[in-house]
Amino acid sequence: MLDLGRSVRLVSPAQRRALVVRDGGCVWPDCDRPPAFTDAHHLRHWIDGGATDLANLALVCRRHHRLVHAGWELAHRPDGIWSATPPWAVPASRTDRDAALSRGP
Repeated sequence: MLDLGRSVRLVSPAQRRALVVRDGGCVWPDCDRPPAFTDAHHLRHWIDGGATDLANLALVCRRHHRLVHAGWELAHRPDGIWSATPPWAVPASRTDRDAALSRGP
């Protein structure tokens, strides 16, 4: 099963294999890191209601995974191209929420 919804947070081995076939490595624009150097990332974070489904997952290398969690927004455009938007260009509501989450309760 490739779409697990909200039942689990972690990517299954079958999902990982499907991501390797689909993404081929880090999807960050101009990054050439191979699948062995990537993590599966939820585009809409699981804690914010994102599903563990292929449509909401992407492979990113550790460097770019850290950038996404630092406020960069990774998106898959309708034309199939991946884009990465820096935090200063992301709407304030998104970066404020992420800053609050990183500070903790």
